[in-house]
Formats: sequence, structure tokens, C-alpha cells
Amino acid sequence: MNVYIVGEDLVTYAIIKRVLAYCSNDFKIISELPARGGQVRSKMDEFNNLSLANPVILLTDLDAETCAPQLVRQLIKKDKNDHFILNIAVDEAEAWLMADREGFAEYFKIKIEDMPPAHQTKQGGRKALTEMKFDYKPSLFLTHELVKKIKHAELKQQLTPKKGATKGPEYNSCLLPFIQYKWDITNARRNANSLDRMIGRMRNLIQNT
Repeated sequence: MNVYIVGEDLVTYAIIKRVLAYCSNDFKIISELPARGGQVRSKMDEFNNLSLANPVILLTDLDAETCAPQLVRQLIKKDKNDHFILNIAVDEAEAWLMADREGFAEYFKIKIEDMPPAHQTKQGGRKALTEMKFDYKPSLFLTHELVKKIKHAELKQQLTPKKGATKGPEYNSCLLPFIQYKWDITNARRNANSLDRMIGRMRNLIQNT
């Protein structure tokens, strides 16, 4: 199946690719379409229209919004095409990586008890859903709090921000190998319902195309 993918950065693209490979070996990526920050909102109709030709797989962050369904209603102002697959990571795509708590802890040499826990949270529906629990933005938690617990010297240096920066100098270079080779999606989806829902959408797309 030929698809377009839309992400906000290299980490997001890598996550989409791994999820697609997890669901099927038959996905072929036509192009990686950039949509940084506010571009997601401004290009939403463009992506929706593009999906009439081939499926478009988009992953964006929930960020400051209260719930994923509310954000979807804000982003889609007209009828969404069936092949426009809109996925929202709660609260950020980095939370999905840390949802593989055991794998992340082992790779970055962190004690499992120092990893953020999963918890039940409401996301606009009646049923409480499991997501990772962070006191603030997951990427900042990683680079300002969890990084202090990392025992792997090189990875710690890559993730630690320089003065005035929010992310480490080799943030992407550090996370990409974990995503590509070590991230256990089966483990992570148990702790991140928003990831589990993306997997469900991918499998429905395969079955109905």
C-alpha cells in the first residue's frame, strides 16, 4: 500500500515508520511531508484532499489540548476522508517511547522505578484510558529530569541541553536508534492507549483497502 506520512520532526517520522512496519510489511512510503507545529493546522485540508489519491498517515501531539477528540474536531473543519488517518499522541510522541518502560530503562541505563508510570485518564469519553503520566511536557521531562538518571554517559551527553536550549545537541541522533531497533511497541501500547488506537487504525486501513 502506497502512503504519505506527515510528521513534525525526525522522531515523529521514525515512530510512524516503526508503527507501519509493526502492522504490515506492505506499506510503501511515497513521501515524507513536513508539518512543523502550526503547519499541521494550516495544511489539514491539503492533507485531507491528498488522501483521495493515496492514504495520508499523520501523527501530531496533543500538547496543551485537554483531549484528543476535542483536538480532532478543531483540526478537521469539514468531512474527513476515510484514507486520511489522523493520529494524536497523548501528550507527545516521546511519551509513546517511554511507554515501553522496561525497554527504555534498559537502553538508557535508568532504574525502572525512575521511569514515569502509566495511569488511567479521561480523554473525552466515558471510559478511562491508560496513558503515561508526566507533570509537564514529556520531551522536557526527558531532557530536564529523566536525563539526570541516565547512567550511559554518551547518551546522557546527547540528551542534556546546553545553556538556553530545550533539547540536547544530539537529541534526534540519540532517540532514533532506540526507535528503529529497540522500541518494543507491544509493550508500549499497553501503557499508551493513543498508540494502541493508531495501530488499530492502521490495521483497519489494511483490511478495508
